[in-house]
Amino acid sequence: MQKFVYQSASYDELADSPIEIGNQKVLNFTANNTPHQMAMYGPFTLPNEAQFLADMKKITEEAQRVVGQNPLDHYLFIVHHLEAGGGGLEHLYSTTLGARPGTYGSDAGYKNFLRLVAHEYFHLWNVKRIRPVALGPFDYDHENYTHMLWVSEGQTEYMANQIAQRAGFYTAQQYYDQLATVLGGVENQPGNKLQPVAMSSFDAWIRAYRPDENSRNSEISYYDKGEMVGMMLDLMIVKASNGQKHLDDVFRLLYDKYYKGLKRGFTDQEYQDAVAEVAGKRFDDFFQNYVYGARTLDYATALGYVGLSFTSAPATTNGSLGAAIANRNGHYIVTSVKRDGTAWNGGLNVNDEILQLNGAAPTDEAVKQALFASAPGTALKVQARHGAITHDLSLTLQPDPDRSYQIQPAANATPDQQRLLAKWLGK
Repeated sequence: MQKFVYQSASYDELADSPIEIGNQKVLNFTANNTPHQMAMYGPFTLPNEAQFLADMKKITEEAQRVVGQNPLDHYLFIVHHLEAGGGGLEHLYSTTLGARPGTYGSDAGYKNFLRLVAHEYFHLWNVKRIRPVALGPFDYDHENYTHMLWVSEGQTEYMANQIAQRAGFYTAQQYYDQLATVLGGVENQPGNKLQPVAMSSFDAWIRAYRPDENSRNSEISYYDKGEMVGMMLDLMIVKASNGQKHLDDVFRLLYDKYYKGLKRGFTDQEYQDAVAEVAGKRFDDFFQNYVYGARTLDYATALGYVGLSFTSAPATTNGSLGAAIANRNGHYIVTSVKRDGTAWNGGLNVNDEILQLNGAAPTDEAVKQALFASAPGTALKVQARHGAITHDLSLTLQPDPDRSYQIQPAANATPDQQRLLAKWLGK
């Protein structure tokens, strides 16, 4: 049409096409013959612009290889550089990203940005085109509920980290370490034992973005748990297909069958069927127990398929109060209490004020000692005020229940396991 006159095919497309006017610095690169633009807003410093654009090209081309079909004729990254920068939001032909001004100056910050790019860019397929039926066309007058955000967001995060690893920005061991960190966050959160990841998704409208002091005790993130379920399914598919298929093939099937063929989203059951079709084997019990139930994932078995060992150890040898305490203008306030921990079982509650600790007024050092540097079995005498009521509590520190996890190559991995490992890593 005329210059500066644009037309959308539908209201959905218009609503999903952000428009920003300003004096952004615009960078350009091409990925698989598709022009990509980066509109950079706010202060930032790129130590090496050419290398940055080359790395963006690596990430985007690696992402395109997953499904193997590029639905674009152009793509736009809108990047806002703000001190509170972080996160992103996907759109049909673009994404908006947040980054701090100093993001590109450190190795960790730079690679984290590339992982964010991989996540939002992979949404081009997973969510914007491969999607649960609830996620479009949207009912703009009502909430759009789905059990499948663990696929839409959790598996997008899983694939983003795979993409960054495949593109060469992380070694295999660094990738294993990333997985172990996320795994630890999931398994050390009490809510993981209570809330199935499918319900975490369904409750997003009423709970996920309205956290309270008890959220960690009753909920789990569909991002993090979804990433772990994605890892498990990927390993199970690799094993069941004898290294012929992996999770990429599930996305390819969904893209061809539902986006291109039926031109609609998929149901919960159709996703389960797609996994079975790719693997050549049904995993109905897995979905029932670990997606729609809250049973603990069998990481050791799945990682063993590809010759990786899975171990854990206590996070610390210290005792644990199972609570967080903050100094608020000289008042020591309990800000969180962990389910089934010392404080939980002993009667300490969120918003209680600690008046005395072992017979003396609390200090930063005394609170730090109680929280982080006391042995299991240590007895704490606590006087706490709960509203208008003062309690004298006797608390005995339990061993810290949190564990740290490691994923490493097994010393005795067989050639078959090494072959499956290469498939899982996308080699």
